[in-house]
Amino acid sequence: MQDDDTTAEKTPKRVESRHLLAIGLIVGVSALTLAAAMTAGRSEAGADRGDESTTSLMTPPPMSGNTGSAMTPRTFLYGGSEYLPDPGRHRAAPLKNTRSEPTTPQETRERDLALSVMPGDTLGQILDRNAVSRQDTQDALSALKSVFDPRRLIPGQSVTLSLLSDPDGTVTLNRILIETEPGRRSVATRQENGKFDADEEHDPITVEPQAFSATITSSLFAAGESVGMSPGALQQLIKLYSYDVDFQRDIHEGDSFEVMVDRHVLPDGTVIGDGEIDFATLTLSGVPLRLYRFEDKSGFVDYYNEKGQSVRKALLRTPVDGARISSGYGIRKHPVLGFSKMHKGVDFAAPIGTPVYAAGDGVVERAGPWSTYGNYLRIRHTSSYATAYGHLKGYARDIHSGSRVRQGQVVAYSGNTGRTTGPHLHYEVLVNNHQVNPLKIKMPSGRSLKGEELRLFAKLRKGIDHSFSALASKNKIATATP
Repeated sequence: MQDDDTTAEKTPKRVESRHLLAIGLIVGVSALTLAAAMTAGRSEAGADRGDESTTSLMTPPPMSGNTGSAMTPRTFLYGGSEYLPDPGRHRAAPLKNTRSEPTTPQETRERDLALSVMPGDTLGQILDRNAVSRQDTQDALSALKSVFDPRRLIPGQSVTLSLLSDPDGTVTLNRILIETEPGRRSVATRQENGKFDADEEHDPITVEPQAFSATITSSLFAAGESVGMSPGALQQLIKLYSYDVDFQRDIHEGDSFEVMVDRHVLPDGTVIGDGEIDFATLTLSGVPLRLYRFEDKSGFVDYYNEKGQSVRKALLRTPVDGARISSGYGIRKHPVLGFSKMHKGVDFAAPIGTPVYAAGDGVVERAGPWSTYGNYLRIRHTSSYATAYGHLKGYARDIHSGSRVRQGQVVAYSGNTGRTTGPHLHYEVLVNNHQVNPLKIKMPSGRSLKGEELRLFAKLRKGIDHSFSALASKNKIATATP
């Protein structure tokens, strides 16, 4: 019994020791587990630093298969482990500073565009190409029409646009400027109320007398060009003498002319054209024909000879500029019919489209196709005088039966219609409805100055003669000799 009691007394001691050992083992395993977890948390950083000393001995070998994502072991108390994604590998990127910095707001930008009109351009197309709204285009063009006809836009003209560009890309037209001619501009500007107002701008123009002198070798026009006369001044000169001079038959080599014309000059010295002729002398076969420009008390301007007689006659002898007489008045062999026939007019060889002028003031009696004349025009000047024009290409605007015309006005264009062998103008002068020779008829003269007007004209004539002589003495006459 004693042994049993002794054994019984000793057994609880052995059990207590086992319990202590188990508890110790549990505590030890727990410590190892905690250490392994801490080691695994530092494995990523340790690997990056190349430090292998912190690798946990409890970390199992890598698993076969997909190893693209790092795994972190989690050890259980009684052995075994499972693998979870490494929170270090998928750690979120640090947040950036998202505090907005203060920015300067964009402002409306104004810019000027200088453009050149291209062939076929219209103002609407130009504005559309530069993102101007249809409403702005319509408003601006509507205002411009009071000072400029948009249909008169020609290639080479300068157009300047002032545009306002908003930050959102909206374009607003503020101003449009068109250089209609040198020294003159048409402008449409947006007002404070948003509407456009149109106006014209003019550079100051200086009028300077310019003198020319030339000897004719081939034609008056060629001689004028050789000394720098403008085409406009030359055409004016030819019209002034067309009442008395047949430029095909009366001009000969060695004849000469002198002209004084008002030249228009801008402040920068640019010549923008010639104004009216003040004085001219055309010397034919040694006989001078002088003309002076004079404005009477009523404001009527005309040209007079030295005696104060108007050079204007009832009718022009030649209704076209620079045309060659290809067939005169009288019996001739008809170029189409082939037999002799009376030619009751004068033919002027002229390219198709050459302007035809009204030989005098009057009313259009007929305008349209007629018989072998093709396109035909007849103008009644007085109760006795009329002129007719045949083989026309067409008529000028507003020319029709009943329309009133002025002497020298473009009324038609030469052509090749009707019975013809080539482009030309057929011109007739009718007296009491009978054709007469336009080259031989004595045209009735115009008015003559009298009384006070004649005395004023005589004073003006002396002043013009003095001015021309002064220019000659200063060597300011552009001259040309054969």
